[in-house]
Amino acid sequence: MKRQTTATRQRGVASIEFAGMFVLVFMLFYGMVGYFVPLLLAASYQEVASEAAREAILHNYDRGGDSRRLALAKAVVEDSWLPDDWKSICKGYDGYLRQSPKELSACIRHAAPASIIPQVALFGWRFPVLPQEIKGEATILRQAKEEG
Repeated sequence: MKRQTTATRQRGVASIEFAGMFVLVFMLFYGMVGYFVPLLLAASYQEVASEAAREAILHNYDRGGDSRRLALAKAVVEDSWLPDDWKSICKGYDGYLRQSPKELSACIRHAAPASIIPQVALFGWRFPVLPQEIKGEATILRQAKEEG
């Protein structure tokens, strides 16, 4: 009769521990990536919107007026590093830009962040929890002329 030692009774325990730890480490890593990428994209969208608004306001009194500012804002967004299918026009905006006598606003958004980072379901948990949209908006107030 063969005598059982601790080594023979524990055979396979390391692979079970590895499998359990791998799932936990994977969830942690994917969760971090899943939360950091939307934050990075939100900052990028904000930067692109700010650049578009700055470029449009620089040409505030040029000939061509609104259409020229609109074309300049669109050119800034098109020249950004964002892929074409990640660029959407915000509601209420005309080609990434909204103009009024008192302010000029630029906005760009991504309507489906889940298409960038898909959610994973493990043990009944769905992660990462993503926002409905990622949006960057910048507004520049125009100087009002003082009367009198």
